Formats: sequence, structure tokens, C-alpha cells
Amino acid sequence: MEETVEKTVEHLEAEVTSLLGLLQELAWNLPPGPFSPAPDLLAEDPF
Repeated sequence: MEETVEKTVEHLEAEVTSLLGLLQELAWNLPPGPFSPAPDLLAEDPF
């Protein structure tokens, strides 16, 4: 039973790491928006 739990935890850790990597890639490809960490400073109407 303990071995099964350990394998499950390892599998879930790998899945979470993979998903976080995908989210990070997606975040870099998002266009700048009103709540973006890097706002467009040259926009005519920033608000």
C-alpha cells in the first residue's frame, strides 16, 4: 500500500510540474492586457 501511495505521489508531482511548465509557456504568449504585469506604456488610453 505504501509503495502504491509513493508511486501515485511521484506521478502527481510530475503531472503538476508539467502543467506548471505549460502554464508558464502560455503566460509568455499572452498579449498584454489591462491587468498584465507588463502594461503597454504607449497606449493612448491606459485605463
